[in-house]
Amino acid sequence: MDQTKDEEPILPRLLASNALRANLTKHMTLNQMADHKASMIMTAASLMLTISVTQYDKLDFETFVVLIATGALAILSSIFAIIPALHVKGVLNVFYFRSFARVSEEEFKEVFKATIADRDQLYDAYLREIYYLGRHRLTHKYRWIRNGLCALLIGLALAALLTGMRFF
Repeated sequence: MDQTKDEEPILPRLLASNALRANLTKHMTLNQMADHKASMIMTAASLMLTISVTQYDKLDFETFVVLIATGALAILSSIFAIIPALHVKGVLNVFYFRSFARVSEEEFKEVFKATIADRDQLYDAYLREIYYLGRHRLTHKYRWIRNGLCALLIGLALAALLTGMRFF
């Protein structure tokens, strides 16, 4: 094969494409894991609330309030974790549905074709999506998940302490 001086060797292009694909896949996996964790926190907090309400007459008032308040906070944090973040305004991202949903089908096809026709533009679009996933969506989700877990753990620990202090 005769390569001209303007053509880039195939191997660096393949490496770049594989790196972008692997990074995007990793971010999507982390996104799915965050949603799953939020779901588990919501389930655990809902169980805690249900048990607290059904055992109201057997719990101290302070313990009941702690369990209800922290359970509700954990559920709210989980809900905030799964609410999709807004996209960056003013930039059409052909890989993110909320970005291109506001343009016509013809405009989307035109921009998408232009993006995939130009390698640098395609790489920029991939990089923008990877950055947005990490910087905005995943940071947002994991912050709320951490808050939900903390609320759940603090509630259970305080309830255990309050209940344990009753026996002394």
